[in-house]
Amino acid sequence: MANTTPITFLPAIPVPLVFDVQERIEQLHSYLDPSNPLYQPEPQHINIKAAITLYEDGKIDGIQHVYITGGKVVTREVANNTMTWVWAEGVHYQLAQKHAYGHGPFGPNYHEIRMLLRLIPELGGDGTVCGIIAMNDTGSDLLNIFDAEMQHLGIYQGYAGWLGPVAIVGISGVAGIYPKIRVQVQLVRDAMV
Repeated sequence: MANTTPITFLPAIPVPLVFDVQERIEQLHSYLDPSNPLYQPEPQHINIKAAITLYEDGKIDGIQHVYITGGKVVTREVANNTMTWVWAEGVHYQLAQKHAYGHGPFGPNYHEIRMLLRLIPELGGDGTVCGIIAMNDTGSDLLNIFDAEMQHLGIYQGYAGWLGPVAIVGISGVAGIYPKIRVQVQLVRDAMV
């Protein structure tokens, strides 16, 4: 006799993401305090204050991506093409970890992408190019650049491409708050050419 009980599927991550808006408002306020190690440059203050107001007015939820420049909400396209300070709010995802799965039948390079990065010259980058190998993680929506790689991008003090600290969510939940930065990317072949 066939089982006629309907199948109920559970979510892949059983604990839903809960974003604490009040905690984020407190974090944003702290970025305006010069004694905070994550103090943000003066040109970002108008954008941070706008983000605080948007949260307080219930216009943003902290999960959806929102871009602010000059104290105004703009589209991602405008944010990516403006040559001034931009602040980003919203959660980003990194769902695959290199040590957590095999590389498939094509060897250890199968899930990796080689690229050249540089800070955008129009935003204050000095033109230094850094070659990296990145994970091709279809569950991610941003590229992680580690502290060890940041030093290879040249002089970045005063760089206007910082988008502020954002939450990164991994497969097991929130991994932490990390800086978000705009870079130029050129994909290259195995020999970095």
